[in-house]
Amino acid sequence: MDLQAVVQLIGNVGFPIALSLILLQTILIKFNKQMDGLEKRLAQLDKTMKLMVKTYHQSTSKSAIRQDKKEDG
Repeated sequence: MDLQAVVQLIGNVGFPIALSLILLQTILIKFNKQMDGLEKRLAQLDKTMKLMVKTYHQSTSKSAIRQDKKEDG
C-alpha cells in the first residue's frame, strides 16, 4: 500500500478506520504465512508417520517370521 493510497483512505473513511484496515491487512498477511508454514510441517509429519508405521509393520512381520522358524526348527 503506497502513501497516496493511505492518504486517500484516511480522507475517505477517517484515521481510526483506515488504521484498523491497515492493521487488519497486516495481520491477515502474517496469519496466511503462518498457515502455509503449518501446512508444510503437517505434510512432513504425515510423511514421517506413514514411514514409521510402514517400518513398524515390516519389523513386526519379520519378527513373526523368525518366531515361526524357531518353532519349526
